[in-house]
Amino acid sequence: MFPLWLRSGGCREEILLRFGGDGVGLWAMSFQAPRIRKWPFFAADGLFLALAGGIVASGGGLALEGWGLLMVAVCMGLGSAFGVWPFLAEYREESRRFEAREFGSVLGQVRRLEEVGKLVSESTEQWREMADKGELLAKAAEETAVRVREERELFQEIAEKADAKERDHLRLEAEKLRRSEREWLGVLAGIMYHVFALHRAGKSSGQAKLIQQLNGFQGACLDLCRRVGLSQYVVKAGEFFDPKIHKAEEGQPMPKNPVVRETLAPGFSFQGRRAYLPLVALAEGMEEKAEKREGEEGGVS
Repeated sequence: MFPLWLRSGGCREEILLRFGGDGVGLWAMSFQAPRIRKWPFFAADGLFLALAGGIVASGGGLALEGWGLLMVAVCMGLGSAFGVWPFLAEYREESRRFEAREFGSVLGQVRRLEEVGKLVSESTEQWREMADKGELLAKAAEETAVRVREERELFQEIAEKADAKERDHLRLEAEKLRRSEREWLGVLAGIMYHVFALHRAGKSSGQAKLIQQLNGFQGACLDLCRRVGLSQYVVKAGEFFDPKIHKAEEGQPMPKNPVVRETLAPGFSFQGRRAYLPLVALAEGMEEKAEKREGEEGGVS
């Protein structure tokens, strides 16, 4: 705080100013009413005017010359000055009070401007901080995007390797299953070959009871094979030989117009597909049957 007094005659004006880091501020302002007494000035005015009149009266009216005229002028001037002086003093005090009020108003406006400037400065600082934070956020977002992209590429690479490994594993397992299927299918077909041969041998023996038992045994074995999708079929005697669906006995010469004489080993189909061709013994067919076969083949074509 710093007090500032403005005085003029009997008027005392006090303005308290505040000086600080945020500028100059108006704290308080008080005015004390002027106490100018005018009657002494009027008395002095009357006294000088009376003195001037006395000098004029003693000098014979208008015949004043020299020092007498000068004294009258001085008395008239002093009287006039004393008569005007209190009004001039009041005017000066009013002027100073008006200036003090204007000064206080200017100080208030300056203070408000300083507050506005402070707010603008704080806002600018906040905007700068927000801009810095925005840049940091943008940089962090960019780094996060780069990391996400790298991790996605790494994940894709790992997934592709895992898929390739899984495919290889599944392919290997499928090959193992197919090989195992072929193996047990071959074993099962081999067993059924022996069952068929046993059944043929039983039929050749001519013993009815043995043939009946072997028929039941073969039927039971065929039922078990059908449960896993393996079916047995036998080529009828007299059927035309087709190398695509029949297998001829090794070492046997190929007769003219071959037909199936006897089935030596049955054929097998697995789940609707031919797995093993039947082994047949061949015989020479008659010309009529050959012509009939050629006619059937021509009609089919």
